[in-house]
Amino acid sequence: MKLLSLILMMVTCVIFAQTIAVIDSDRIFNTMGEVADAKELLETEIEEWEAHADSLQDEIDAIQTDLDYTMVMSPERRRSREVLLEEKSIELQEFLEYIFGPGGLVESRNEELVSPIVANINEAVQEISREEGYDIVFDTSAGVVIYVENALDITNAVLEKLSVRGED
Repeated sequence: MKLLSLILMMVTCVIFAQTIAVIDSDRIFNTMGEVADAKELLETEIEEWEAHADSLQDEIDAIQTDLDYTMVMSPERRRSREVLLEEKSIELQEFLEYIFGPGGLVESRNEELVSPIVANINEAVQEISREEGYDIVFDTSAGVVIYVENALDITNAVLEKLSVRGED
């Protein structure tokens, strides 16, 4: 379906004599230092969240071990430990869902860190497109471009524009 859409867009471009260019967003992302910094920051935060999850799991394991290996325990204490075990298990599940689940903190934090970078790239692409007269710019990283003539690839121009902005 994507291929059909791409073909239709390209035929439309040819019919209306549109000027086309392409970029490789993966190469841009892999070249930019800001992306590496954002990834490093996110990985550090993820490690902290994982450490918290591990500590909750350690508490759960200790309570379970206490229940498994303590033969002489009053019914009240046993029930209290079972309730605590259930509460801690729920706490861990809720924490994992909040942090790592769909729409969780990892996802929103990644979006928060990457959005300004993507906006900067998009702005650079738009500036180059206006300057060079490109009507359409495809992203070869998206996997819908089957072939492209190297002369249409403006990835280096985008990287240059981004590096000039970084120096300002």
